[in-house]
Amino acid sequence: MRFLRALAPLRPTQAQFLRSPLRSFNTTCKHAQSQHTSSTSSPQPDRPVNFYSTHGRAFFKAITLAFLTYQIAYWAWLTLETEYLKDEKNREIKSLEQEVRILDEGRKAHRPGTT
Repeated sequence: MRFLRALAPLRPTQAQFLRSPLRSFNTTCKHAQSQHTSSTSSPQPDRPVNFYSTHGRAFFKAITLAFLTYQIAYWAWLTLETEYLKDEKNREIKSLEQEVRILDEGRKAHRPGTT
């Protein structure tokens, strides 16, 4: 209640400072006129520095997150591919070892001097 009483005697210009710092999306005629007159009198292109000073942190964050996401996806794919190749090579080695055993047993069976 004290807070409301304290705001009551303030003039509108002082009360504006007490509002939240969020930007209002309402446009006024003065703002539209000032843009129109400045664009017709001296057309100056926006410098890239203005863009990066305003949006630089968000741009850097988006690029960093995209790069990080790509690296994680690449690492996961590489890990899965490596496991697949290892499994394939192990299966090939087991089949070759079994083939060697079969051939060795067959060679031993055909020797005339061994029993």
